[in-house]
Amino acid sequence: MTALPVPADLAHLVAGIWVLDGDVVPRGLPQPTVDLLVMPGGMCRLAGPETRARQGAPPRGGSLIGVRLRPGTVTGLFGVAADEVPLVGMPIEVGQLDGSVTRRLAGALALVRERAGRCRVDERVRIVLAAMHAAPGAPVDRYAAQAGLSERQLRRRFGVAVGLRPKSYARVVRLHHALAAAHAAVAKGERPNWAAIAVRSGCYDQSHLLAEFRYAVGVPPTTLLSDVRSLQASTSRG
Repeated sequence: MTALPVPADLAHLVAGIWVLDGDVVPRGLPQPTVDLLVMPGGMCRLAGPETRARQGAPPRGGSLIGVRLRPGTVTGLFGVAADEVPLVGMPIEVGQLDGSVTRRLAGALALVRERAGRCRVDERVRIVLAAMHAAPGAPVDRYAAQAGLSERQLRRRFGVAVGLRPKSYARVVRLHHALAAAHAAVAKGERPNWAAIAVRSGCYDQSHLLAEFRYAVGVPPTTLLSDVRSLQASTSRG
């Protein structure tokens, strides 16, 4: 999987862009966001947010393109609530994007651009998302209070905007926090202190963190770190 830069004018709507070649989906963390997919044949689909890493083979016939939408934007961009987008994906009527990877990606980004002006994110949900990324281990009632909502109101509005329950979203964010902290330690030539990382990421302890990784990915975080280092080494040798 190749990550591509996000155009500056779309950074408020798009969290990432990726292109997948080959017959295997690389192992990685689940992504709690909706993806706009451009299939090898040019058809477009929306794929729902993940709480567990996606398994299975990618579609055959060419490269799969993904435009990872920021949480809360899919309704404004494509007129569908996030909790109506299934994990397995759903087709959307936006026409066929034929041609090379470059042309199909340009077409997908053009779709986002032409809808950008009418995309509005629920401001209360935006507040909660920021709070979750700052402190993913806080209880849901604290997030709700920060946004001036009851827990019930938050669950309803968060589900429509993001596609997950608040607790499920925060659970995935904790994994991303933990792996990012481990990457930072390795980059400095240090061995990750998983016990400290677990607490800073909002888990009770190291055992809790490891259990969360095994549930969401099927492997401990050290395996994901090894996968990344192997990929970096093979890339540098090539």
